[in-house]
Amino acid sequence: MNHKQPRADKSEIKKTRKSENLFNSHDKLSHMAESYDSSTRVVVLRLALTEDSARSLIERKKDTVFGSVFSSPKKDDVQIQDLALSYECLRTVSGSYAADYLRNATHTLRVDKSVRNVIIGDASFDVPIKSRIQKALSVRRGSTKINIDLKEHVYAQSSLTLTFDASGSEIKPPKYKITSTTAEVKPADILDSALAVKRQPIERADAVAILEERLKAPLEDDIEDLNDQFDLDEIVEMYVPIFEARLRGPRNKVAIIRVDAARKKII
Repeated sequence: MNHKQPRADKSEIKKTRKSENLFNSHDKLSHMAESYDSSTRVVVLRLALTEDSARSLIERKKDTVFGSVFSSPKKDDVQIQDLALSYECLRTVSGSYAADYLRNATHTLRVDKSVRNVIIGDASFDVPIKSRIQKALSVRRGSTKINIDLKEHVYAQSSLTLTFDASGSEIKPPKYKITSTTAEVKPADILDSALAVKRQPIERADAVAILEERLKAPLEDDIEDLNDQFDLDEIVEMYVPIFEARLRGPRNKVAIIRVDAARKKII
């Protein structure tokens, strides 16, 4: 005797499929994160200023932080309450994108007034017949226009580099010379021993996703037969030594002044 197998509840099937999709998605993201970790180049810039030199630089400029167009406090009225060194991460992601696809387009041909149709390949396009009024208003009375709907095969290619600061905001990157004299030989040791390290708040995979989305943004909506490829060229995480000072000025006003210790300048 044949017994019918009980049917699985549809809601249970959906739950199972959803769980499988979530698992696959999580597995894919984990794999991406691992690949980004292994391909990321980490650079730690060397200090070009000592703490004493940074303090001297701040002492010379500290009054300007509280100054205005009409007045500026005396240097003695501004005190450096705290000065600390941290390494802040600038992450740069660069990549390229290529796409070829078909898109709908309309091209206009101007033909002699005696032409009744235009044949392109196996397709025939009728030339619209102008009325007397249209002929009278026409600028070029010896010719007429025909609009031809067709498909264009487009090949587009672009590249882009994005830089994010230690807060995760996109910025125009400062110019640093990365050489054997300006970069630490053992960056991991410097970061491990540093008292303060400001790392990126966004994941590497998220930064790459922003780059890919930006590269694909100019792509048109009404396209067919899309073949595209995104290539991640490089991820660079550059840690910049920053001296940050807390200042107290007149009327107990507080301000922060920051010194880029790699470029020896106030930022």
